[in-house]
Amino acid sequence: MDATQTAVGSGGKSHGPAWKLLINGATMFGAVLAIVHGVIVSYFFNAAWGVIFAATAIALLLALVVNAVRRTAGDARAERRFNLLQLVLVSLWMSSAIAIWMTGTRSAWVVAITVPASWAIHIIFSGRGELKVLLRVLAVCTAPMMVFIIYAAWVEFPAWVAIACSISAFSMVASIGESALYSSRNFVELRKALAESSSIKERLQFAMQSTGDGYFEVDLEAMTYKANAGLANSLGYTPAKRDVMAMRDMVHPNDAQSVFQSFAEVKSGQKDGWKQELQVRTAVGGWRWVQLRAQVIAANDIHGRTLIGSVVDLTAWKTIEAELRAAKESAETSSSSKSQFLANMSHEIRTPLNGVLGMAQALEAEDLTSAQKEKVSVILDSGKSLMALLNDVLDLTKIEAGKLEISAVPGDFLHTMKRTRQLFQATAEDKGLELFVRYDSNFPQRLSYDPTRVRQCVSNLLSNAIKFTAQGSVEVAISAKPLGEGKFTVAVDVSDTGIGMNADTMAKLFNVFTQADGATTRKFGGSGLGLAISRQLARMMGGDLTVTSEEGRGSVFRLTFRAQEAAPAAATAPASKAIEPARRTLRGLRVLLTDDNAINRQVIRLFLAPQGCEITEATNGKEALDRLAQGDFDILLLDVHMPVMDGKETIRRIRASDRWLDLPVIALTADAMSGDREKYLALGMTDYVAKPVDQRELVAKMHQVLGLETLIAPARSA
Repeated sequence: MDATQTAVGSGGKSHGPAWKLLINGATMFGAVLAIVHGVIVSYFFNAAWGVIFAATAIALLLALVVNAVRRTAGDARAERRFNLLQLVLVSLWMSSAIAIWMTGTRSAWVVAITVPASWAIHIIFSGRGELKVLLRVLAVCTAPMMVFIIYAAWVEFPAWVAIACSISAFSMVASIGESALYSSRNFVELRKALAESSSIKERLQFAMQSTGDGYFEVDLEAMTYKANAGLANSLGYTPAKRDVMAMRDMVHPNDAQSVFQSFAEVKSGQKDGWKQELQVRTAVGGWRWVQLRAQVIAANDIHGRTLIGSVVDLTAWKTIEAELRAAKESAETSSSSKSQFLANMSHEIRTPLNGVLGMAQALEAEDLTSAQKEKVSVILDSGKSLMALLNDVLDLTKIEAGKLEISAVPGDFLHTMKRTRQLFQATAEDKGLELFVRYDSNFPQRLSYDPTRVRQCVSNLLSNAIKFTAQGSVEVAISAKPLGEGKFTVAVDVSDTGIGMNADTMAKLFNVFTQADGATTRKFGGSGLGLAISRQLARMMGGDLTVTSEEGRGSVFRLTFRAQEAAPAAATAPASKAIEPARRTLRGLRVLLTDDNAINRQVIRLFLAPQGCEITEATNGKEALDRLAQGDFDILLLDVHMPVMDGKETIRRIRASDRWLDLPVIALTADAMSGDREKYLALGMTDYVAKPVDQRELVAKMHQVLGLETLIAPARSA
């Protein structure tokens, strides 16, 4: 027996002082064997030799155990002393065996052979040293044994049996050597496996502790669980093995059902694990959010089925998440309030502006002197400027709220650019500027794009170019770069010979409410919204708006956007060369005008008076329904925001009646936010006109909804 096996604890660490390690079964059994063998030596020789043998053997054994402990603890010198002491101890026992053999009796031979045989077996199964040391000690044991066997065979048996015994002895020694080699290899592999297992265990523990806030194990057979020190301490509990049912008090009631249902499925083998976020109770009674990851480890020879789980504390993340959610809701509420405020302000501004511009339009149609016409023109221009500013603010709000949409439709882009140039031709000529438009000869004939937003961007660039250019020219260059599959990047370059800009001005040019400097604002006017909105629109269309400029030498703005090639337009019948009279006009048309604002009603009356319409007025929806019940009307012009009954309820009741189901209804409203037109059409309005009302737009809409033909102008030659 190897007394060092129980003398050394697991992990290579000794358990207490060396003298305590000597008190173990293996050491005491080895001492008993030494004493008993000393008695045998006394039998063959005398008592003195027996005592000397026993005392020496026990002393060597104890020294061997002490050095074995020190060797396991990492003492290199103890390793050498251990090997030497083991060799001396074995040699002592072999010397006693040889001495007993030499007495010549057959009983002595049996005893002598038993000693080396038992030591050989002991060394093979308990040896831990290097292979060379192991073979050296075995040689000390097996050499006497082989000599004993061969000598006895040739003395006691015939030659043919002696030869067989000799071969058997050599084979036995060789077999012992192979067994020792095999045992040594197994021990080395086992030691490596144990070291690797220990290393893997340490790495896994480090990984679990590093990636989470702790872990726990559940014995699915004993139904007990134990958390590691890190997890237990973080929750304020003492690390200890507990019954699984005690976990119910630790799980929040909102999570208990799902947690223990998953646990039951794992225990029954329906699944191998699960992942879940839940709240757990701390020792002081609070709750913490954690993320649980649990996985079943299959049973083996040592352990039954075990559930291993890692826990990550999510309390801080949940707090941040709640704060972000609250901030998001606050921002959305603020944005909604801002949008509602702007919508209300837009409505309140458009309503009086409708009166101002409406009266100015009506006044412009009268017989005025040149001075009076100029004053009316100033009123109209100022009103249009105010409307442009209001529309810019609304556009910016829509973009920031993500409510502005790009609507691409097929069309002739070059035709759109030519019409846009015509809008600014007179202004350019008044300043003595030349306005050019040029384009590549291979430019696509038709493209799918948003003409309204493109025209808005180009108009803003042309307006600025003409505004900031005192002499010279403004040029628009149009090109298209193919991207494949019928897609193009369209570029519109607007260049001028105006005042130009320096680098500092260009750096802040596209900021909201920003112009070059205060002097520029005072001299040229403007809100500084146009370019900021145009850039955002360009980016929404897949392009951008950039600028290159040199102070005193002009600027070049480049607008780019994505467009898809469109199919050619269907052929249409040639236009008449002469003006044909309309089949029908608005004269005699019975119009029910409903608006709570007297000025608005007066403006519409002035707009329709030249058309010869018969107008009946109502101040709210209830009055409008009463008028409809009393007589027949061809069309209803309906305001939306009115007392008693608003336009929304009015149109619902009209469309609910079979009598008025097909009555054309045009909404006249100051609601001009994104989606308002679609909203009112969905309610049942036939069409929509935003305030301030433009006389020409209103008349055109009335012709359109009534299906009337207007004058057909002759086609112009290109």
